[in-house]
Amino acid sequence: MPNVIFQFYVPPNDVGKLAHYRGLTAAPEWGLRSVHYFRHYAERNGASHFFHQKRYVNSISNYFEKCRIYLDPFFDTFDKLLYVDIDVMPKDMNRNIFEVECVDVAGVEEQNHPAYKNNISWSKSEIQRRFSAFNAPVVSANHNSGWPRMINSGVMLWSREARIKAREKFEDFDKWFQFKNKILDDSVGKEWGHSSHCLDQPFFNAMFNKYKFKVNTLPIEWNRFPCEDEDYPCVFAHYTQDTRYSIPERFPEL
Repeated sequence: MPNVIFQFYVPPNDVGKLAHYRGLTAAPEWGLRSVHYFRHYAERNGASHFFHQKRYVNSISNYFEKCRIYLDPFFDTFDKLLYVDIDVMPKDMNRNIFEVECVDVAGVEEQNHPAYKNNISWSKSEIQRRFSAFNAPVVSANHNSGWPRMINSGVMLWSREARIKAREKFEDFDKWFQFKNKILDDSVGKEWGHSSHCLDQPFFNAMFNKYKFKVNTLPIEWNRFPCEDEDYPCVFAHYTQDTRYSIPERFPEL
């Protein structure tokens, strides 16, 4: 079966939107540059590419539009599906991620790394509290057993079998979003963590853990966060937060 790359952009709604999307009714230039590059990456590596700009998932927050990965039966005709955020850029067109082992899901664990500009922190106790509320265990990270495993949802490789399994088993993402959400309820205490704990990434990871998905944790080269040294080796570079604005300067039109 063929493989596919999926990206999307939908205009922000008024629930939990991030500053860099405010006021944007169309995909930003930096996002379109990512789409353009990944179309070439798909062609180079024998995959299809789909960029969607119409809302498909009926969710309170746009963050969960990403659940189209497993909700849309259109993708059942493909074997492996690579989901990529539009602030990710392929820096090595010849490394084929579809050759990566993927029984269910493959992705990069969020972690602190000496090459990264910013530290990343997920409190194990806060994650444990939220995961427990949905009867999901915490799985220890491979890079550090003191951390919860948190696969970054900006670059995820899914098998067809995993997508169908998720459609059958994954729970209501809106319940996850509404539960103890600081965006929606100012009275929520700090013990429930940052508002980001209510978003798609922790939801995916809780569901992976609860339903015993086989997760292949990849080296950071497949989803490298902003580094002090832009030449730090990687296949995919993830330009999070304000660094995304530099994408058009760093990557000329093909």
